[in-house]
Amino acid sequence: MAKGDTFFLRTTVTSSGTNYVSDNIDISAYTDPARGRVLVVDKGFITFSTDAGGPVLQADIDAVIGGRSMGAQACSEKQTALASTDDNSLFMRSNLYASNTVNDAGGVGTMGLMEETSALNPAEYVGGFIVPTDAIHVGIDATVAWTSELKVGFMFEVHTEKLSLQRIQELLVSLTAN
Repeated sequence: MAKGDTFFLRTTVTSSGTNYVSDNIDISAYTDPARGRVLVVDKGFITFSTDAGGPVLQADIDAVIGGRSMGAQACSEKQTALASTDDNSLFMRSNLYASNTVNDAGGVGTMGLMEETSALNPAEYVGGFIVPTDAIHVGIDATVAWTSELKVGFMFEVHTEKLSLQRIQELLVSLTAN
C-alpha cells in the first residue's frame, strides 16, 4: 500500500532489432540515499504496442510464418542485458510471445499466438520496493527481430520515504542475500 502522496514516473523504449535497448529514469531529484531519503515503487506496469502506438498485429510479428519473443524489465541498477531473476536489482519482468502459424491465400501469416507472461507485471509491493540508487533502469530485448519495431511502455506509481534504521538494515539484508 502506498504511503503518503504517490506520483507516477513513465518512459517508453522502442526495440531495435535484436539489440538490448534501455533507458534510465533519473530519480536523483527525489532521493538523498546518504540521508535515508529513497524512492519506493508501489506498483509498476509494462505495456507492449507497435512503434506507432497501436496494438501488435500479425504483420508486426512476421511477414509470413514465424515466431517472436521480447523480454522487458525494470531494475534498480543499470544493466547491459536482460537480468536473471536471481538479480536483486530486478523488480519487474514481463515476456511477450507471438507467432503467425498459417499462410492465408495472400501469403500473409495468421496470428496463431499472442501471450504475455507476467510473473512480475503488474508489480505491486506491500511496503514498496526500495530503489537505493539514483535511477530506475528499464530495458527490452528480442531474440529475433520483429517485422515492425515494438514500443514498450513502463509506468511506476512511487512515493518517497525517509528510512528508519530498521528499514535500512532490512534493505541491506535483502540486497546482499543470494
